[in-house]
Amino acid sequence: MKRPQVSRPAVVVLGLGLWAGALSAHALWSESRDGVQPSMRTGAVTFAGQVPGQDGSRVVSDGGAPVTVRLPGSEIVRVMDPEGTEQPGPVFWRFQAAGAALGITGLVFDVTAGSTVAADGTVTDIADGVAPDSTVLGGSVVKLYPAGTGGDCSAVPATPPGEEHKNVLVIGGEQDVLQAAGTNRTGDEVVREWCVAMDWLDEPDGFYANRVQVGALGEDGTLRTAVDEWEARVGVPRSLPSTGTYGNRAWAEALGLDGTEVQHEDSWHAQLFPDPSAEPDVVITLDPAVTNLNPDVGTGDQPVFPAR
Repeated sequence: MKRPQVSRPAVVVLGLGLWAGALSAHALWSESRDGVQPSMRTGAVTFAGQVPGQDGSRVVSDGGAPVTVRLPGSEIVRVMDPEGTEQPGPVFWRFQAAGAALGITGLVFDVTAGSTVAADGTVTDIADGVAPDSTVLGGSVVKLYPAGTGGDCSAVPATPPGEEHKNVLVIGGEQDVLQAAGTNRTGDEVVREWCVAMDWLDEPDGFYANRVQVGALGEDGTLRTAVDEWEARVGVPRSLPSTGTYGNRAWAEALGLDGTEVQHEDSWHAQLFPDPSAEPDVVITLDPAVTNLNPDVGTGDQPVFPAR
């Protein structure tokens, strides 16, 4: 009896077909909040933005659309030391990008800070990096940058040349790598932490200078002298620029017991300053894109193949 013939070339062709399909798999987005399910084959991705330690702050991308997190105005006003003393360093805040990409795909994302939103819903465009003078943000320098090893934020980047006029700077915000392509076979969620360093633009009101010179006659008759000097910073509690002066004027007259008339006039003024508790939030946008090990597939939300 002859044994059945097995068509081995057909098996080889099938294997090649699966490999080619894997190379072109791209941007099969998942809405899972716990990462990509390993059962989903090559190309499945998920992405979200969130604030660590804040329940309900997580926003999951819908099909690769950008997501946003908010830097609260209540965090920004922390740069204003009510005692008027000099801060030892910037105030820090953090946010995270989280996601996963299965198979031969990977994830990168762009970070931008393009607007502020006040409590009344008023939106102000700060895409040019310059905030209004009437805000705490306008009197500060705020830098957004990727955290270092272990989530360290202490290495605040220097301001890039030519951008010294900006209040809000995003450093390293173009295609920051959340996960390299082809490195997440299990679909575990990867978290990338970002730092926000906020620092008030300290401009002392002045310095109080002290200089002392002393002289003394030694036992041997020689004259000994010494000079020393020091200075103290003169400042007032930090505040937003004044919006004006409120004037008051009062006039009074009275009749004395002896029948004399008494009159008096006085005036005083109060300086008006904005309430920093009304500081608007800063909207931070995270825009994900999918990368691929296949050099013929471009980076984007959906497959981008070169023209043939």
